[in-house]
Amino acid sequence: MDRILLFFQNPGNRRLLADWLSKSYQVIQAESPLQLTEAFDLCIVDTLALSRYLNRIQRRKQDEQPTFLPVLLLTGRQDLGMSVQNLWQSVDELLISPVEKLELQARVEILLRARRLSRQNVLLRRQVEADLARAGKVQSALLPGTSLSLPGFELAARCIPTKEVGGDFYDWQEPVSGVLTLTLADVMGKGMAAALLMATVRASLRALALLNPPATALQLAQAALAADFERSGSFVTLFQAQLNVETRKMTYADAGHGHVFLRRADGTLEELSCRGLPLGVLVEERYEDGCVTFGEGDVMVLHSDGLVETHRDRVVTNEDIAAQLEGSQSAQDMVDRLVAMPKLEGPPPDDLTVVVLRCVGKP
Repeated sequence: MDRILLFFQNPGNRRLLADWLSKSYQVIQAESPLQLTEAFDLCIVDTLALSRYLNRIQRRKQDEQPTFLPVLLLTGRQDLGMSVQNLWQSVDELLISPVEKLELQARVEILLRARRLSRQNVLLRRQVEADLARAGKVQSALLPGTSLSLPGFELAARCIPTKEVGGDFYDWQEPVSGVLTLTLADVMGKGMAAALLMATVRASLRALALLNPPATALQLAQAALAADFERSGSFVTLFQAQLNVETRKMTYADAGHGHVFLRRADGTLEELSCRGLPLGVLVEERYEDGCVTFGEGDVMVLHSDGLVETHRDRVVTNEDIAAQLEGSQSAQDMVDRLVAMPKLEGPPPDDLTVVVLRCVGKP
């Protein structure tokens, strides 16, 4: 049964109202502001009590957040003035006496219904948050947990979604000994919709990259996922590479991603510029393989746009990113430095992913 707190300074009015409301509700007659700490679903208050104990009523409403705790003010017409107008931040409904019972009952039911809906919404929101947290753990588990053992190379990565789940992902696998396939993708959008498409793209590429060079894998993924892209109205920027560890030769294809460069051991930067349109933009798009060979001390930096879009006040260049790598002696340290580069105080405004592949010497 709904609990109604009658917080009246006028005892006569309080008793009359309690006698009528107690037929349908559990009524608590409050004589002291200390009773505001009791559990109730609606507070009906008169002008004098509200004026005297405004701060306590406000604090009680705040303690109930995020649920809605309604307050109904019963006041005489002579009390309507500036003093009452200043109290609106604590009052959700107002009735002017003399009060009709049917009108009072209607206002009471509306406020109690709003209270019940508020509590249901909080429960649903908590359930959704719990589901998203579980989805985030599943998505995180899809990422490679530990770096592969690559003679002559170090590989490290990190992905920070802006929400519980995101549209960025990185992946790598070793289809045969001495060959590494490497992927970084950024699905348009954020949240659950992007995460669902991300999982589909990841699964397709893991299968296709086992038997195909990068450009062919992208071509086949484009064809296989065309209907999904059309239905979702989305697209994916993607970098796909295949590294031969022994020869240090990397073949790659870029589907509209572009956030990748090679920092040579002498500090010079090279862009990997062989690019096509993102997956999902044009079914007829044809992708081409590019090629680059690593030397000892060379580093490839691959990232999503979340790394550069966190800086709203300036354009972040490859030179800015490369400068963060000076003095670093491991791929993992480089990833840590780049992730710390935006100086985030919370989740990034966009999903942020960084992958670093470093050539440390001969296999």
